Amino acid sequence: MGKKPVVVVNGKAREDALAYLAEQVEIRQWTEERTMPRETLKEWLREADGLWSVRPLDIDGDLVKDAPNLKVVAQSSVGYDNVKVDELTAAGIPFGNTPGVLNETVAELAFTLIASASRRIYENMNFVTDGQWPKQPTGCVVGKDLSRRTLGIIGMGGIGVSISRRARAFGMTVLYNNRHPRNDDNLYMTTYKSLDELLALSDVVCVMAPLTDETYHMCDAEFFKKMKSDALFVNVGRGKIVDTDALVDALNNGEIDYAALDVTDPEPFPADHPLLKTGKALIVPHIGSYTDRTRYEMCILTADNIIAGVNQKPLPACVNEEVNYKE
Repeated sequence: MGKKPVVVVNGKAREDALAYLAEQVEIRQWTEERTMPRETLKEWLREADGLWSVRPLDIDGDLVKDAPNLKVVAQSSVGYDNVKVDELTAAGIPFGNTPGVLNETVAELAFTLIASASRRIYENMNFVTDGQWPKQPTGCVVGKDLSRRTLGIIGMGGIGVSISRRARAFGMTVLYNNRHPRNDDNLYMTTYKSLDELLALSDVVCVMAPLTDETYHMCDAEFFKKMKSDALFVNVGRGKIVDTDALVDALNNGEIDYAALDVTDPEPFPADHPLLKTGKALIVPHIGSYTDRTRYEMCILTADNIIAGVNQKPLPACVNEEVNYKE
C-alpha cells in the first residue's frame, strides 16, 4: 500500500469528521490553543497534499506558493471572505466550501431572530425574571405582528429562499433584492425590488448577502435613513456589511426601531459596545449554522472535498470550478 496523502489541519475541528478523513489520509493537526503561526503553517504545507482551513486564517497565493504538492484547500463554511480565490485559481488549487447543507438551519435562526425581535421576547423574558410582572401586570413590552407585514430580503440565494418560505407561512409579503431578479418568483410568491424600493416598503429588512467589495459597509447611514422608522433590521449575512456606528446612530436617532444580529463587526462583540447600550438590539454570537447535525454535515462535506482533491477527483463543492478536477 502506498503512502497516504498528507492533510494539514491548522486548528481544532470535529473529531468524528477527522476520524472519517483519517481513513483516507494522514492528518497533521495543530492542536495548541494559540492560533497557528503563519510561518509554521507555510512550513508544514511544503509537504502537504491538502489543507483543511480553520479560521482565523487568511488564504492567498503567498500561503501556498512553496507548497508544490498541495492539491486542495477546503473550509467548513459557506462564506470565504478570508480566501483570495483568484490566487488559488492562479496556483491551480481548487477550493471547497460547504453550500447547501446549512440553508435550512441558518434560515431557522434568521426567522427566529425576526420573530423574537418583533415580539420583544428578550425584553419580556427579562420583565419576568427581574420580578417586574407582579409589580406592574400590564408593564410588559408591546410587540409587532408578523402577519400582514412586509419582509425585504437582501441576498436571495438558497438561504434567502428558505427564509422567504417561513415568512410566507407567517402571512408576510416577501420582497427581495439581488444582483438580478430570480426566475422563480411565481413559485415562491416573492417580488424583486430595487434596493431603495425594498428599504422604503419593508417592515423587516433581512441581510443575507455575502461580503464583497461592493457589500462592505453597504448598510451605512444613508441606508438606514431610507428604511421605515418603525422597521426591524436583521443581519445574518456578514458583520462587515454593516457600518456598526451608523447602526448605533440610526437606533439612537429613531431612524429605525430595532436590530437583531447574528453577525457583527467586530466579532467577538464587546459587552460594553454602544450598540448594546441603545436597548434596541438583540445579538447572538454567530450561531446561524450552530447545530450539531448541520456542523457535522458541514465537516463531512469538508472531508469529502479534501478526499476528492488529494486524489485529484472532482470536489463535490468547489468554488473555483475552472480548476476543479475532472473525472
